[in-house]
Amino acid sequence: MKHVYLLSLACMLSAGAFAQQVIRGTVRDSLTRAPIPGATIKVVNGSGGVTANEKGEFELRVPANAKLQISSIGFETILMPATAIVRPIMLVTSAMELKSTVVVGYGTQQRRNVTTSISSIGAKDLQPQNNIVSDVGKALQGRIPGVFVASTSGSPGNTPNIQIRGVQTARAEGASPLIVIDGLVIDNGTFALNSLNPQDIETIDVLKDAASAAIYGARGSTGVIIITTKKGRIGARPSFSVNAYTGFNNVPSTRRMLNSEEYTSVFNDSRNNRISDIDRILANPGSLTPAQISQLQSEKTRLGSQVAGLNMADRSTDWIDRIKNKTAPVSNIQASMNGGGEKNSYYMSLARYSETASMGTGKFERYTGKIDVTQMVGNWLKLGGNINLSQGVGKNFSYPLVSAFNARPDTPEEPVRRADGSLGYYIGQQNHPLGEMMENNNKRKQQTWFGNLSAEVKLHKNLQFRSQLAANKFNLNSNDFQSPLGYLGYFNKGYLKVTGSDNFNYNLDNYFTYNNRWNDLGLNATAGYTFYSMETTSFGYELNGFPRVSGITGGSAGASYGSVGAISALNGTFKETSEAYFVRMGVDYKDRYLLGASLRTDGSSKLAKDNRYSWFPSVSAGWDVAKENFMVRQKLVNHLKLRSSYGLSGNIRPLTPNGAEDLMTGTSYLGDAALKIRDIVGNPHVRWEQTKQFDAGIDAAFFNNRVNLTVDYYNKTTDGLLSNRNIPWEFGAMSIPYNVGSIRNKGFDLLLGVNSAAGTALSWRVETNLNLNRNEVLSLADSVMNFGTFIFGGPQSTVKVGQSVGSVQVYRSLGVNPETGDMMYDDLNKDGLINNKDYITVPIAIPKFTGGTTLSVGYKGVSVEALFNYVVGTKIYDFYEQSLRNYDLDWFGVMPNKFDIVNRRWRKPGDVTDVPRAVAGQHGQGNVTNWNSMPSTQFIYNASYLRLRNLTVGYEIPKTLLQRANITRAKVYTSAQNLFTITKYIGFDPEAANNSGIVSSNLPNARAMVLGIDLSF
Repeated sequence: MKHVYLLSLACMLSAGAFAQQVIRGTVRDSLTRAPIPGATIKVVNGSGGVTANEKGEFELRVPANAKLQISSIGFETILMPATAIVRPIMLVTSAMELKSTVVVGYGTQQRRNVTTSISSIGAKDLQPQNNIVSDVGKALQGRIPGVFVASTSGSPGNTPNIQIRGVQTARAEGASPLIVIDGLVIDNGTFALNSLNPQDIETIDVLKDAASAAIYGARGSTGVIIITTKKGRIGARPSFSVNAYTGFNNVPSTRRMLNSEEYTSVFNDSRNNRISDIDRILANPGSLTPAQISQLQSEKTRLGSQVAGLNMADRSTDWIDRIKNKTAPVSNIQASMNGGGEKNSYYMSLARYSETASMGTGKFERYTGKIDVTQMVGNWLKLGGNINLSQGVGKNFSYPLVSAFNARPDTPEEPVRRADGSLGYYIGQQNHPLGEMMENNNKRKQQTWFGNLSAEVKLHKNLQFRSQLAANKFNLNSNDFQSPLGYLGYFNKGYLKVTGSDNFNYNLDNYFTYNNRWNDLGLNATAGYTFYSMETTSFGYELNGFPRVSGITGGSAGASYGSVGAISALNGTFKETSEAYFVRMGVDYKDRYLLGASLRTDGSSKLAKDNRYSWFPSVSAGWDVAKENFMVRQKLVNHLKLRSSYGLSGNIRPLTPNGAEDLMTGTSYLGDAALKIRDIVGNPHVRWEQTKQFDAGIDAAFFNNRVNLTVDYYNKTTDGLLSNRNIPWEFGAMSIPYNVGSIRNKGFDLLLGVNSAAGTALSWRVETNLNLNRNEVLSLADSVMNFGTFIFGGPQSTVKVGQSVGSVQVYRSLGVNPETGDMMYDDLNKDGLINNKDYITVPIAIPKFTGGTTLSVGYKGVSVEALFNYVVGTKIYDFYEQSLRNYDLDWFGVMPNKFDIVNRRWRKPGDVTDVPRAVAGQHGQGNVTNWNSMPSTQFIYNASYLRLRNLTVGYEIPKTLLQRANITRAKVYTSAQNLFTITKYIGFDPEAANNSGIVSSNLPNARAMVLGIDLSF
């Protein structure tokens, strides 16, 4: 009998063993063939489940005949029998990530329950091959509807301008959004975006409407960008990855300057035309005095001497082309490792990015390191922490673009040297373009340490408490040494300017989160407190008088200090603190009817006591129509959600830390220390900017989720715009902070994605996004106010009621008079004079609509991805061209060279052209020296463009070829950035303009081409 029992037990154990099986597999992206780390593999109607490691691999014990569910954020979920896993599982990208989690500020939400306007991109879009850029801001370009990114300069390491749904402020420098990195609030210039390695980022969530941004209260009105960096995964095996590329930058397009023959023609024409004007005046002098006649005769003699004395050498150099570095190196390498145990996880990385200037000289180099650790303590406490280290160095920068414009085309290749070795001049005192690239030694070093420590306590199965301290230390040091052997340092016998800042900011967040469900009713709530502190100390000094000896760069060789006025300008300490209480609640009924609300009160030390605190509420609602019973049987619509929101958010960034106070600043008087009123008078009545925004949207998916659509309409009004008003000089200051008016932005966001069916050999995806925005200033304290940076001699960037921000005040050009060859301007008040009473205000800086389109194709191991971005309706004021339309000798005794557009200038009566005659001296109706080059609409150009932002071709090496080398995955790729641009703008780059829409000396953005490899072990 005993043997019978043992035999029965053995049979049962054997049957149990045969009923279980171990399966192994790999989850990959159907387009790129890249592994999908973190993909979830679950047994349908079972309890088993695992996540894929960094290589996309998994191992799972399942019952016989089990069916598996494979899912991942951003991909369509699939079901398949366990026995069918004999090759890599390919997941298809999904634009409608309904099961994904989005970061909403102080927590997360399931996207299916989101009732506000939030857009997201993941690590896949931030891969190095898709973004040959130095910072994450540029990586957003063309990828998210409503987010406008413009790289205003091609200088290495330069950070772009970012706007979310238009400009909500009267000051250009206050238009950027709030940045939050792993809970760290970045504000007030205490962090440089190029300090963060884009390849360390897991997701970016953009809060675009007031209801989503109101949780950040007084900092959220310009939109919020929440960056979540990569972490390890609990239970994942160790994985090591390396991604590296190398290549070069160059400037693909150029403007041609005149050659020596053309320059001679323009020079002579301009003098001879003025001489003809003088002869005509002297032939009929009328009421001219003898002194005026004598002056005209002297001018005629001088101009004739200039024509006779022009001695052009028999050579021509295209100096714009000459200052280019046509193979400027660019490279990037990153190594990362991650994994986890049963109760912990880790992620660490090291990276280096390097970029050399494609025009002039200079190099930007960044080193970054990151460590992230998470540890579970029991089942009730989760501890986490990360630290990020970054050092960025820009050195030996020179910007000889203006000198390349001005240089006479016969200037010799080699700069002239004086007997003492210092740089001299070929003609007049005109700088040699290559000379400006010599004898300068500058270095700008930024060091950043940022990270956080957090603790999550599970107080109850439905209640959690989280406390997090996030901090950032940002140090900036700049040394600009101009040798006495160079142009800039010669007259001061060399100078050294040392400046820097020491910045520290932190925020402490404590909040409770509650989640529960009672049958059909679900509730989630968050309530907490946050404290923010920022302190900045700036320092600097100037030294003059260095010996004319090569190799000297240090301050110890200086003989004297520089300007006393620089002491107060370069040195100071500012501190800001703020606190806030917030609460947010979301309710859903049957997962169909959704309601959300939030409330936050903020207080800031920037404001006076009576205006220090303000409330920022929001409310939102949604209806998941696709879950209604009447939608169950139809198969056309897979998802349909209607949502709407209204909220109030704020902005305090345009106000300086002491803008509400009257302060003194240091100076000297009769050799003694003294105090004076600073340039800005404090205003205790200044208050927050407040933005009220309404948003209505639709999220939909059709045809088995192959077509995805998101449409949003928004209308937002900002009141209490913060800016500075000019005040009379009797106050002893220049301006006062003031709430100057209101502004409105309204428009549409559109996101449309279409992808191939799952399981096809040829997979593809098309995704396009669009933002249409209309910006209008509703009211101002003054009729017109300044907006952007003032450019001497150019038009003033302004804000005017009834127009969009970023307008320019100019004369309306009526073209070239075919009889005289001079410009004609519109005399608006018909008084016979052309003066500032005839100015018109022309909006130029704000585009009518912007967007991007991504095309992706994958076949077996080959993948191709192209990203286009476009801007329509924006204009550029070309100050380049205006400044070169003057034909007089400049301060250096030389007529600057001209763009070749002047070759189509007016030459004789009857000529019909848009370029006026070449003439030196006084001319035109106003009889002034700049009549033909006054700020006018003749220098405003259409700056709309379509650009192939990125093109990447990759090949996934078959796994069978990698096994012997113990390599899990290998992908080789080639990528190009800014491959081509279609535009009507005749200048260098329609994107490289100031935030006011004015081009002055902006370097064009470079084209990059690289080869790279992506390895996993």
